[in-house]
Amino acid sequence: MGKLEDDIRSRIEDYYGSVRKFAQEIGVPEQTIYSLLKKDLCGGSVNNVLPIIAKLGLDPNWILKSRIVEVNPDGQDPDPDYIDVPLYGSIAAGEPLEMNVVDDYFPVPRVLVERHPRAYLLRVRGTSMDRKLPDGSLALIDPDDKDVRSGKTYALNVNGYASTVKQVEPLANGVKLVPNSSDPTIQPKVYDFNDADTESITILGRVIWATFPFDYEI
Repeated sequence: MGKLEDDIRSRIEDYYGSVRKFAQEIGVPEQTIYSLLKKDLCGGSVNNVLPIIAKLGLDPNWILKSRIVEVNPDGQDPDPDYIDVPLYGSIAAGEPLEMNVVDDYFPVPRVLVERHPRAYLLRVRGTSMDRKLPDGSLALIDPDDKDVRSGKTYALNVNGYASTVKQVEPLANGVKLVPNSSDPTIQPKVYDFNDADTESITILGRVIWATFPFDYEI
């Protein structure tokens, strides 16, 4: 077993006594948890991975580890100006939804990867950010840039499971998620952390760059 696998397994056993009891607690099959442990929680279904992370208090970005790979198809030299960066799935620009982890890559300018070496891509779905990020855009997320600055756009988790992308305004006791949409009926939403019933917000990282979908008309 690797060190990371050992550390996660030890935490499970410390908190719950055994993997079997932990599996019963979170409703994920025991064999699925063993399989995910062998892969350091990478590459599994979000429906299985996020409950493990949430229950153990782990960093949610563990499922979004950057695996920067320079592809060399058919023996050709790789483009020196681009590096293939992992595309992990979809994130909502509308109502939050679960991210679907996929295993794909997309070329990103090398200068961006050098500045943001752990950055990864998410596909934007929905229209609440369509003035900046049209439906189908690929948003490059820097997981090391989580300090909320007014007017910047961030990928975030709502309540530990649902994910979205919004402009974020910091408030004294919470945050306001601000759309940037051509639809005037889509309104900002305030999360007041003094309200015991408010949903939790976890910043995944800042959107630092994006691509338009291929069929987008400018």
